Amino acid sequence: MELNERQREAVEHEGPLLVVAGAGSGKTRTLVAKVEHLIKKGHPPERILCLTFTNKAAREIKKRIEETLRVELPWVGTFHAVAYRILKREADALGLPPDFTVADERQARQLFKLATGREELFEAVLRAKESLSEAPEELKPYLKAYDERLRKEGLLDFADLMRELYRLLTEHERGSYWRNYFTYVLVDEYQDTNEIQYEILKLLGANRVCAIGDPNQCIYEWRDARPDNVLKFLRDFKPKVVKLELNYRSREPILRLANAFLEKSAGAFGHLVPRLRGVRGEGPKPYVRRFKDEEEEALWIGSKIRELSAEYPFEEFAVLLRVSKLTQVFERTFFKLGIPYTVVGTQRFYEKPEVRAVVALLRLVHKPSDELAFRQVAESFLEGFGPKSFELVKAHFTDNWLRASVRVLKKLPVRAASSLYAFLKAVKPLYDEKERYDELLPELLEKLGYESLILRKYKKDGKERLENVEEFLESLREFKKKGYRLEEVLAEVALSSEEEGGGGVRIMTVHASKGLEFSTVFIPRLEEGLFPHASALEDPSEMQEERRLFYVAVTRAKDRLFLTYTRKDRRRPSRFLSDLPKRLLDLSAYRGTTKYRTELVPNRSLKEGDEVLHKVFGRGRILSLDGERAVVLFGSERKTIHTAFLERVRKG
Repeated sequence: MELNERQREAVEHEGPLLVVAGAGSGKTRTLVAKVEHLIKKGHPPERILCLTFTNKAAREIKKRIEETLRVELPWVGTFHAVAYRILKREADALGLPPDFTVADERQARQLFKLATGREELFEAVLRAKESLSEAPEELKPYLKAYDERLRKEGLLDFADLMRELYRLLTEHERGSYWRNYFTYVLVDEYQDTNEIQYEILKLLGANRVCAIGDPNQCIYEWRDARPDNVLKFLRDFKPKVVKLELNYRSREPILRLANAFLEKSAGAFGHLVPRLRGVRGEGPKPYVRRFKDEEEEALWIGSKIRELSAEYPFEEFAVLLRVSKLTQVFERTFFKLGIPYTVVGTQRFYEKPEVRAVVALLRLVHKPSDELAFRQVAESFLEGFGPKSFELVKAHFTDNWLRASVRVLKKLPVRAASSLYAFLKAVKPLYDEKERYDELLPELLEKLGYESLILRKYKKDGKERLENVEEFLESLREFKKKGYRLEEVLAEVALSSEEEGGGGVRIMTVHASKGLEFSTVFIPRLEEGLFPHASALEDPSEMQEERRLFYVAVTRAKDRLFLTYTRKDRRRPSRFLSDLPKRLLDLSAYRGTTKYRTELVPNRSLKEGDEVLHKVFGRGRILSLDGERAVVLFGSERKTIHTAFLERVRKG
C-alpha cells in the first residue's frame, strides 16, 4: 500500500500513538495499513480491536481490511456494538439476562415516558447514566423508575452498554481477561469519544493504543463528546504524535481558507493544528454572496447547481445546513427546478414507519414480553383494535402478550377480536420457528395483507414504502446467509446508525456530512443566530464547537465552495465570514468596501408575452409576472423563475 512519509511513520510506530489526521488526509488508508503492519508483526487478527464512531465507518474499514489483507478482523465496530458483544459473553458474571436485547433511542424514549411520564427529562437522565459521576439528586427517582422498566423488559439502552462494560472491566474477575485480551487497540474519530468511553479505552488498551482523530473536527459536544480527551490522551499515554497534513481531497484555495480559519479557532489545541497542504493544485476561490431572503438564496443555489451540472453529476453537490429546519426551502426550490435531491439524515432507514412495524413483529416473536413491540404491532396490523382493547389485554398480561391476547379474545368487540384472532393464527409459524425469519416473515406479511395496508394508508408514496419493506426483507436474507440468529439481527438493527442515502444533490446538516466529500459545496444562511447557532452566542465553549463545525463544512468541498447569507429578519452576517481573509475569497459579488453585493437584481424591462432566454431551460414565453418572479412556458412545461435569470429575446 502506497503511503506518504507521515503515514508510514504512523504505521510503523510500535507504542502508544496519536495520529492527528487533518481533513481529507487519508486516515482510513493509514488505519488499514496500520492493521496490516500489526498482523505482519505477529498480532492475531482476532486480538486487534478497532473502534469506530459509526457503524458505516466500521463496515467500510472492515471491508477495506478484508479486501486488502484477505483476512477477517472480527473486532471492528462502534463502542456500543463491541460492548454488546462482550456483555453477551459475560451476561452471567454481571447478572444480566442472557437474552437481553438493546433498546434503540426511540424505544428507550418511549419506555422512559411510560415509566416516568416526564419525556422532557430523557436526555438529562441519559447523560447522568453515562456519566462516571453520581446522578443529580433530582434525577435519581426518574433514573430508578426508568432502569426498573428496562430490566422488566429485558433491555439495555446505549448508556447501559457503556456502564455495564465499565463495571465488568473494573469490578469483576472476568474484567482481567478482557483488559488483557486485545494486543492492540485502534480508535477512529477519537476526538468524538466521551468520558466513560475514554476510561473504557484506557482499561482495554493499556499502552497498546493508536488514537486517530482531529480535535479541530470535534462536533459532538452536545452528545457529551470531549475534545479535551485528546489532551488527556497526551497526558496519560505519553504517545508519539504524528500529524497527517497532506490533503488528498480539496484544491488549494479551499485549503488556504480552512487553514486561515483554523488559525483563529484552534483554542487549546493550537499545537495540534494540522496545516493542510494539497496535492490537487489550484482551483476557483471560495465565493461569497448575499441575498434578500432564503427563497432567493435557494433559487440562486439551484440555478448554480443546474449550471455546474454540465461538469459534475448531481450526487457531487451538497447543501450543508447548520439546522435541519432549513431544508424545506431547498426541497421546494429544487423540486420546482427539476433538480433531483435527497434529504440526508432526516429519518434513519429502520425508523421509517413501514419498516419499524415489520421490525416490531420480529421483536415480538423473539421476546413476547416486549410491550412496545406489541403496541407497535397492534397499531400497524390490527384493525379495530384501539386503546380499550389494548388495556383489556394488558389486564390479563403476565409475561407473554400473545398468550394474554388469546385469553381475552372472547371479551373483545367483534371487529377487534376478529383482527386479533387472524393475527395470532398468522404469526404462529414464525413464533414456533423464529430462526427461519428470512422465509417465514415474508409469508406472515402476505397473510396480514401488509402490501394493501400500506397502499391504503400511504396513497402518495405507498410503492416507495413497499420498496423499503422489500429492502429490509432482502437484508434479512443477507443476515441469514451470514449465519445471524434472530437475536443478533435485532441487535444489529438497534445498534445501526446508518442514515438514509439516495441519488441527487445532498441536502443535509453539517453534522450528517462528517466524513463525506463533494465536488461542490454550498453553505447557506451564514448568519448570526443560525451559523453560529443562537445557543452559542453567549457561551465561549459552544462557540468553539460552532467554529469546529464550520471548519468541517468547509473541508467537505473538493473543487468549489460557495458561502451565502441573507438579509432576512435583519440578521447580521456570520462572524465566521469576518474571520476569512478577503484575499482568499472570490468577491466578484462584492460592491464597495463594506458590503457584499445584495440580492439578485430583477429584470424590470420584461412584460407578459415576451420571449425570453434562460441559461438552463432555454427559450420560453412569459405567461404572467408577479413582482420579481415570472411564470414562463418552456415548450410544454411551466416554470416560476426569478426575472434576474431571464433575458429578453431581441426580435429581428
